[in-house]
Amino acid sequence: MVVAKTALAIADRTPLVHEVVGPDLHNHDVGLGNTFGHLDLLARAHGIPDADDAVDEVLHEVQLVPQSGQLPGTLSSGQRRRLALATAFIRPRKLLILDEPEQRLDTEGVAWLAARLVAERQRGLAIVMASHEPSLVEKVATRVVRLGDRAEVLADE
Repeated sequence: MVVAKTALAIADRTPLVHEVVGPDLHNHDVGLGNTFGHLDLLARAHGIPDADDAVDEVLHEVQLVPQSGQLPGTLSSGQRRRLALATAFIRPRKLLILDEPEQRLDTEGVAWLAARLVAERQRGLAIVMASHEPSLVEKVATRVVRLGDRAEVLADE
């Protein structure tokens, strides 16, 4: 895993980007109905077996079961971040690129995210992440690259 802060722009509407990388974590209101429906559509579109069970599981994991009937735009900023992460976790992927995924998460949420990303990495998922949260980087990263005036590799597993 490489943790980096960069200004690289990828056209997220390119089909290959969506197939390999996944959804845009900043686009919360795309007209898919309530929170459950949003995740259910993604799961079914990607052929997830037992889509209802998969959606229930991810809603429970991201602690959004009580908000499952709400429209994404009515969620708090932290809940929207959890929904955005759920959209990444509900679908098949080979590569996960995250830009400051800890934003808007409380301490418990950052701990959950770290554990989830470590589990994903152990299952073979490639993860590239930019983060300003030292505890998340320390727990998740296998390689750390600091970008700035002098780019340097800080850790390499």
